[in-house]
Amino acid sequence: MRLLIRKQPRSIAIISNGYVVIFEQRKKQNITSDDKGNQPTVVECLRESAFSPDNFVEIKHSLYNGLLGLINVGGHIYIGVIGNIKKVGSPRWRLLENGELEDIESIYQVLSAEFFCLDNDALDPIYSDFREQTGEKPGYEHPCAEFEKLFSDGSFYFSRDFDISNVLQERGLINRLDYTLDNQVEEVLWNYNLISEMIQVRSRITTNELPSFDGGTFLTFLIRGFCKTVTAVDGDDCSTITLISKVSAESKENSFDMQGVDKHGNVSNFIETETILCTERYVLGYTQTSGNIPLKWEVTEGQLLHSKKIRLREDPALIQLAFDKHFDKLSSKYGVVSILNLLKPKSESQETLGSAYEVCAANKDIKITNIAYSSDALINASHKLLYLLKQELYEFGAFVYDIQKGIHAGKQTGCLRISAFDSIRKPLLVEKSVSQEIIELTTAELDGFHLPSSLYGQHEKLWTENSFWLENLYVKNHKNLNKYKKVYWRLFASSSRINLHDPFHAIISKTLKKLKKDYAYQKTITTFAGTFNVNGKNYTDGIEEWLFPRNNGLESPADIYVLGFEEVVELTPGHMLSTNPFAKQFWEKKVLQELNSKAGKKYNHAWGGQLGGVLLLLFVSEDEFSKIKHIEGDVKKTGLGGMSANKGAVAVRFTYSATKFCFLVSHLAAGLENVDQRHHDYKTIVKNIRFAKDLRIKDHDVVIWMGDFNYRISLPNEEVRNSVISKNYSKLFDRDQLNQQMIAGESFPYYNEMEISFPPTYKFDPGTKTYDTSEKNRIPAWTDRILSKGEALKQLSYGCAGNLIFSDHRPVYATFKSVVTVVDEKLKANLSASISEKVKEKLLNKTEDEKYAILNDADFVYDDEKLNPQEPLRPEVKKGRKLPPPSSETKKWWVGNSKQVKVVIDVDPTEYMINPGKTANPFVPTDEKPFFVKRDHAS
Repeated sequence: MRLLIRKQPRSIAIISNGYVVIFEQRKKQNITSDDKGNQPTVVECLRESAFSPDNFVEIKHSLYNGLLGLINVGGHIYIGVIGNIKKVGSPRWRLLENGELEDIESIYQVLSAEFFCLDNDALDPIYSDFREQTGEKPGYEHPCAEFEKLFSDGSFYFSRDFDISNVLQERGLINRLDYTLDNQVEEVLWNYNLISEMIQVRSRITTNELPSFDGGTFLTFLIRGFCKTVTAVDGDDCSTITLISKVSAESKENSFDMQGVDKHGNVSNFIETETILCTERYVLGYTQTSGNIPLKWEVTEGQLLHSKKIRLREDPALIQLAFDKHFDKLSSKYGVVSILNLLKPKSESQETLGSAYEVCAANKDIKITNIAYSSDALINASHKLLYLLKQELYEFGAFVYDIQKGIHAGKQTGCLRISAFDSIRKPLLVEKSVSQEIIELTTAELDGFHLPSSLYGQHEKLWTENSFWLENLYVKNHKNLNKYKKVYWRLFASSSRINLHDPFHAIISKTLKKLKKDYAYQKTITTFAGTFNVNGKNYTDGIEEWLFPRNNGLESPADIYVLGFEEVVELTPGHMLSTNPFAKQFWEKKVLQELNSKAGKKYNHAWGGQLGGVLLLLFVSEDEFSKIKHIEGDVKKTGLGGMSANKGAVAVRFTYSATKFCFLVSHLAAGLENVDQRHHDYKTIVKNIRFAKDLRIKDHDVVIWMGDFNYRISLPNEEVRNSVISKNYSKLFDRDQLNQQMIAGESFPYYNEMEISFPPTYKFDPGTKTYDTSEKNRIPAWTDRILSKGEALKQLSYGCAGNLIFSDHRPVYATFKSVVTVVDEKLKANLSASISEKVKEKLLNKTEDEKYAILNDADFVYDDEKLNPQEPLRPEVKKGRKLPPPSSETKKWWVGNSKQVKVVIDVDPTEYMINPGKTANPFVPTDEKPFFVKRDHAS
């Protein structure tokens, strides 16, 4: 990154990756300021080839490695940049053919930061380049000196390869900046207030410019805490452990204060710590959290010197609302949360606090364990603590990805919430022990996983270093609490934020919105959904009867195939992972081969996820694949109370252009009488399946849920079999348990199921078309179902492939069509480039002031007819969304996305009047009567 300053007119230019961003404060009457009176900064974004460095002086006394952001200090605008950095971590890497390691992800530590004043040259002597020219020496401290010291203290880190604000499980294995910006955790980004306006600038940059902008260092997101990677080598085996501890800024200026929860559910000293273990074949991630006790309490001085006592400020009943908000945030991010509260032995006040903690936790139905262990006990008797946490460690599991097989072998479904009064060390001792235990438990279940003998020693050293730096950070802040609170207040205050106004790209964005109908259109896409309990068998013959059934309502093979499988492997209950990768690979390969050889068009394998014996595969035709974005998956165990993967669900969600899809496959509890358990499984899945930004199943436009739901028919066996022979399916459906649950509004409320016109799909003698003749003589039932919901969805068919008889189930299928809004990105990019050229033509040979006056003219229009639609565009009304607000005198919902309306009718009201013969409703078709008629002056 290069930084240049121009004195007149005062500007700062930043050049990175061939892209130039020029910051210049311009006070124009037609640019509105914010509530705090901050004047916007005009930002001009240019290619380097169009940038003239005349009158600019480059600052060369330091290397710059990223834009820290912009901040208002004392009424002046300052631009912060990152100076020296140091590479400290590589969470993921790959082994090259020559035996060398290549980093996939890198983490850098910030060693220095500088701030440059945009609107005043009085501080220029502080910058060495100007000092060398003028010989002046500054006699005062820089107004941003506190910020420079803060960001240079070695506790800030960033990465350009991945979303460092999210844990590995949430951010995924492929870095995409758009996805990062959509899913960042703002609470752990300490410079988000400074950089947020640059994100808005990026959103208006044209598609052609984005690669250059994104390849630069204009967006740098900083976390605070500790990051480091250590390596353990044993012969040819190499393993790395990375520790990433993130101090949350959710409490802003109170981030390191000695206080409990605020009314928004935020706490101080909240730290998220992630352990990432990476080998040539596997990558493992595990997350833990710690922070102040989320109650409202205060610290008072004790009778003894330097002693402290804790006093509850409010009764637990009054604290409950804030307490619930805190844990709602945690559960939305981590899943199930279990509390471990570390009390000080023989502390009466801490026991009182622990009792109130238990009351609030019980009201929220959260498991809490209060333990009065000293630090020495946590070190020397950690096995006792781990025994108490055994259930949580097995239930929560760990995130594991098999690089060689390309599958997710495990997922972490919950986390520990650890707290201790006035101590960072004790929670970290617990986390270190848990981290090692998880590595041992998880790797013991992975095939071919060899841990170098030196790994645990490296793990110990890494956690010791992590504790040292976090404790120092904690102590440093507490020794100067009031000083740091003032610095943090200035850092996070809304008044510190700078408004950036990019007039050139704003006018392009504004014009594109007016022309949306030129690049956005509606189309119909088709989906094939199928579910099949394969009874642990890998079938080698053809499955075209299932994938391409007759009378499926489709004119051609579907655009999207989503297939759910159950019992792809036999499972041993109680294991944390229990995933056989070979079954997933077999069915991926088989289905893709069948589709591409018999469908008449090509398909891509877009996504696959497996939990134990439950497998979900997503295939998308090549013509539609480019429109699929933001693919995410999630899983939830439901076997043995959530501890086993023999039952559960796998889900995938994505956006097709602007429409949100969610597909699920689940295997629910078996047994004729287990209706309540199946209902509990359903609720568990709905509660725990969540995606980035806390998206739930219900938040999607289209939902298709399939699987072996295991619901039975509540009729005698003989009666059911006779009804099947006579095809009296309506009689059976009336007593179908799932149908009864849906009618009662219990399981799957608001879901739709097409009429069932095929015989029960369970249970058959494998290899025959004969229902169960074993000793159990099970009653035939429709255990395999496909449900759906969404106004944009219409089901076309529902059936089963009765001739695929290798399993004791029959595969079921359903086809759907969906009307979606599609944005032609290529056409939009071309249109954007065309508008850009036309704007440049308007600005040609104009002075700087004339350019800004033109671009900021609210009435600025184009001569090109294509850029001036004669009729106002009606905004697209998305199904399932709320209606627009009612019209007013100044805003009409049908004009320009609720923009202000100004209508001029060139009619002389003294000569003409509205035709009384026309209907008052403008939306009702009428004859060709004129809208205005001449007045009858005689009357």
